[in-house]
Amino acid sequence: MNLNVSKETETGLNTEFVNMDTGRHIPLQQAIDQIQKGNPKYKHYETVDLPNGSTYVRSKADKSKRNNIER
Repeated sequence: MNLNVSKETETGLNTEFVNMDTGRHIPLQQAIDQIQKGNPKYKHYETVDLPNGSTYVRSKADKSKRNNIER
């Protein structure tokens, strides 16, 4: 599954993604939950906890640009 950003805040926090394979929109919290549960569909992504208490989603570092989260 490949994600692209479909909504973000003024500060750049991605708040909604679109599954590029199905066109389905995925809220940030749902993506976080699925990644943290180890859903294999989200294997190319990881969550990052910031000191201010917020969590965001990013692509795991690898040599592939195909699975990068883009706007």
